[in-house]
Amino acid sequence: MHGSAELTGDLDLLWDGTPAEAHALREALTATGCANLPDLSRPQVDYQVMGASGDLCTPDLPWGDMDVAPCLARAVNAHDPAGFAILYADLDDLILMRRSLGRPKDHRRADELEVLRP
Repeated sequence: MHGSAELTGDLDLLWDGTPAEAHALREALTATGCANLPDLSRPQVDYQVMGASGDLCTPDLPWGDMDVAPCLARAVNAHDPAGFAILYADLDDLILMRRSLGRPKDHRRADELEVLRP
């Protein structure tokens, strides 16, 4: 998992945007205390649960020239001791995603991530 040296205060999540995943995401948001369920038919929406908030993004978000859908299939898997799976973007994909968005803060964060490459 990758963070930033800048205080962002959020946890952005990439999901596939399909109706089946929207149902599962709504259940997860409800289970974690989301009082105002976001409109998951949009490519990017804000969410807030107990202890976390951020953006829920789909591949339909304008990612510049990058097709981010394949990033979902390449996600890195981590497991906690109870077997819960956590999927997160591969470092190279995350760097490309940041650069594709093109905002100054995304370029700064991509530069931070570059130094983590082996």
